[in-house]
Amino acid sequence: MNQSSNDLSGNVTGPVVQAGHVGQLHLTHPVPTALAGLPPAPPEFTGREEALRTLTAALRPGPGSPAATAPTPQIAATPLAVSTLVGTAGVGKTALALRAAHDAVAAGWFPGGVLFINLQGYDENRYVRPDIAVSVFLSALGVPDELFPPTFEGRLSLYRSKLAERAARHGAALVVLDNASSTDQVGPLLPGSPAHRVVVTSRRTLGDLPGSRILDLGVLAPAEAAALISRTLRMRRPDDTRALDEPDAVRDLTALCGHLPLALAVVASILAGDPEQSVGELTAALRDRATRLEELSYGDRKSVTAAFDLSYARLTTDEARMFRLLSLNPGQQVSVEAAAALTGEPVPRARKLLRALRDVHMVEPGKPRGWVRFHDLLRLFAERRRHEEEDAAGVAAAVDRLLAHYRDAARDATERIVAAARARGRDDAAEDWLDTERLNLRSALHLAQRHGRPAVVLPLAHDVSWFLRRQQDWDAGLEVCDMAVEFAGTVADRAQQALALYDKGDFLKHKQDFDQALPLFAEALDRYRALGDRTGEARTLHSMGTVARRLGRYAEAEGHYAAALPLFRALDDHQATAHTLFNLAFTARLQGSNAAAHDHYRSALGLYHRLGHTVGWARTLQHLGHLAAAANRPAEARSYWERARTAYEEAELPLAAEEVTELLGGLTA
Repeated sequence: MNQSSNDLSGNVTGPVVQAGHVGQLHLTHPVPTALAGLPPAPPEFTGREEALRTLTAALRPGPGSPAATAPTPQIAATPLAVSTLVGTAGVGKTALALRAAHDAVAAGWFPGGVLFINLQGYDENRYVRPDIAVSVFLSALGVPDELFPPTFEGRLSLYRSKLAERAARHGAALVVLDNASSTDQVGPLLPGSPAHRVVVTSRRTLGDLPGSRILDLGVLAPAEAAALISRTLRMRRPDDTRALDEPDAVRDLTALCGHLPLALAVVASILAGDPEQSVGELTAALRDRATRLEELSYGDRKSVTAAFDLSYARLTTDEARMFRLLSLNPGQQVSVEAAAALTGEPVPRARKLLRALRDVHMVEPGKPRGWVRFHDLLRLFAERRRHEEEDAAGVAAAVDRLLAHYRDAARDATERIVAAARARGRDDAAEDWLDTERLNLRSALHLAQRHGRPAVVLPLAHDVSWFLRRQQDWDAGLEVCDMAVEFAGTVADRAQQALALYDKGDFLKHKQDFDQALPLFAEALDRYRALGDRTGEARTLHSMGTVARRLGRYAEAEGHYAAALPLFRALDDHQATAHTLFNLAFTARLQGSNAAAHDHYRSALGLYHRLGHTVGWARTLQHLGHLAAAANRPAEARSYWERARTAYEEAELPLAAEEVTELLGGLTA
């Protein structure tokens, strides 16, 4: 005998064929069809408007179906027969599937009925094999046990024949295959007739399921998450105003839950069960990372950890190890190369393991492509598993490999950027890598500092502060510099101490905090001289000259440049020598010593020419033109400026070329 089910509005809907847990079926002959067992859609269902529209559109019967003439929402048709909802544990896949199924039944789209089964794909004790599921569906379709074919292939053929018969007699049917773990588990259950529709939910992306349209389901938007808690509390207790009274606490609570529907349902249940507890009190209890997962459980039925446990249990040994060690990465996301360093695996193998973890939604895709990230609660779960399953020596080795990776990769990126700049080009890949990894690199510094790794902290701080300086991220860069100076003071390496002091001074110089930069350079200079490091001494003197000049202390600046010049010459650093001569000339000119300035400019010009340094050559010609113009030698000034303009154009510096053009125009006038 056919039964009916009620939709969310209380109206009687079409027939529903239900199959629940196998042990709950006690069939006797004759066997009726079971047509009223689609589980109810959660009344707290909130948000998901776009996903619901997409899924509902995929369920709409095709042209020619008896249900196609029934009143339907204004949704575009789609030919796809199978819709697969995929996402991490607790993200609300089943709730969305049930809501869409009820709406479709209410619209009259499935007069042939609805088959539903929870395949328990991630519970090894309750896992429903395809042959068992087919038998359950046959019983639900009214086939007596004694008429079951003896082989799985025979039962499968009969199942599809029964569905084809229902399509011909009654119309399309909907098959909902909930909580599947693999294509092998659901593939045999697909109807043979294209008239029917199928919805599959899975924690794994079933990319090989025939005819499937994949719908990735993420966490709720913050506003939707808050609305879910508020809606649940009002339904449980109509006079409950806590969510309205504490909107800031609700917002913080949803963030601590990572906007994961299962976690939100747990905290809503906790609040509903204890009307005396404020939202703020529960939020405070969840702030402790060490106990948050334990707090996110309610009774024996709702537990975030239990849901994650089922997914974790299906991982291979190598996948589980990768999952655990990823939690050591200090930043929000991790690259394939960093993951390979953590595990000690080759990059291709690491990429394969990360792909497997993405497929089962234990990690999420990061940005850009190739990076992955954790949901906040899954990261806590991974950390817990790491503490339980990894020994201290293994963790220490993984941290060392990760830190070495970040140090070496940052050094490589900065060297590539500098080399490209010297060739008047740009290395976009290196720039993008540093920009993507900036948070990881800064976090890696803290990790290295905690683990006492000077071989990583100081070289990495050098490159990171340099990059942040170029990005003009002053606050972050200064934090890195301070960390390096503080850490360098704890080690006996005076060269590293000098470098940390110089880097901070150089950062402040570019930040134009000249008064703070100068004493740091002076301290670094003392250390370089004590070490006999002529390169460090010369570079520091040159920087001190620039800072003094910017402070208007021209005589002091000239003294620093003059002291640096013979050091650079002795080191055969011709480019630094040319730069120092140029700065000596500029400083002399600022003091009115035009003759000395002219001599220094001419010496710098010769070096720039031999080096092929077009920008230095152009800039020096421009300044020589200024001297000539000041001396009332317009023809000489014109010659210098015309050559400078040509050089700027060759260097593809149009603004500089335009500036010189304006100088020439003024000269003509």
